[in-house]
Amino acid sequence: MKDIQIEEKYRRQAEKLHRENPAVDAHLDLAGEVLIRRQLGERDIVRHHYLDDWKRGGFSLIVSSVFVENRNLPNGFENALQQIDALKKDLADLTEVRLVSCADSLKKAIAEKKIVILLYMEGLEVIGEDPELLTELKKQGISGASLVWSRKGVFANGCCRATEHRQVRGGLTTHGRNAVRKMEELSLFLDVSHLNDKGFEDIQAITERPFIATHSNSRSVYDSYRNLTDEQLRKLAGQGGIAGLNACKYITGSLSGNHLEMLCRHVQKELEIMGEEHIGYGFDLCDSYTTASCRQQGKQSSEAEDCLKDHGDAVLLTAALLQQGISQETVRKIMGENFLNYFLKILPETGQ
Repeated sequence: MKDIQIEEKYRRQAEKLHRENPAVDAHLDLAGEVLIRRQLGERDIVRHHYLDDWKRGGFSLIVSSVFVENRNLPNGFENALQQIDALKKDLADLTEVRLVSCADSLKKAIAEKKIVILLYMEGLEVIGEDPELLTELKKQGISGASLVWSRKGVFANGCCRATEHRQVRGGLTTHGRNAVRKMEELSLFLDVSHLNDKGFEDIQAITERPFIATHSNSRSVYDSYRNLTDEQLRKLAGQGGIAGLNACKYITGSLSGNHLEMLCRHVQKELEIMGEEHIGYGFDLCDSYTTASCRQQGKQSSEAEDCLKDHGDAVLLTAALLQQGISQETVRKIMGENFLNYFLKILPETGQ
């Protein structure tokens, strides 16, 4: 299927927007990839694999997940700490990039034209039944978490994998409710991407601080359980949250190659339901991570899943949104301002 062909005037407008305004990606499996590549003998991973693309896309903030693969469970806490340590070491000599965990540091880094990294846990299986371990993760630089990935945990049940299509039952457990309370006590942001429908309902009922979906799209546009229903999107927006636009073809529904078209359709639907202040970019670009992980395991890499070649291609998505008639002001909010404002409000003001 033929994808959107970008007209030159919209490309130029998008390039200008990305030069003059911060772009944000609310989900990238960066820490895990850095650890894997360092274990394979590479160094300066961010510099060699990401920095130029971030600059080309005008990115000011990247939210890095700490995601522990099934093969590193059930004793995944050590792997999580290794990922955090690996990323810190990789960034140590990279003056253009700064790891932060509080609003003041985020604001200062943005003002100094640095690219900021925020860390969060994608799934809390690694802490077992002990929410007190969240305190240790925060000390290591973690700023937020999701309770689960797409698997069953002691806190909640994840939804099915992106390539599957089945409902998963069961809401938050007592341990899960305790973990949410502990996260709010520690001022950690909460992510509901990968959570099943009943878990979303439970989260919405008990949280006192705005939560987000870092990398989930509209289920009415593409019927994947990794996406959110219209009602979930309304509830997400109603309590001050943001949905990050996922750029995995199995979640956008662009299996025929019409990537920009489907990404735009998700944005247009979410604008209709949520309004312009509750949508952002949360691309979940996985191909580079998958290549490294398969190499480490001696496996052949699977076919490409990303709808964008790299972060530099975010300019093409922005241009496509403009070409579809979305205003520059609205696009500016979607490409970065919404998530940046959220994190400035939700993070603790100063480091602790």
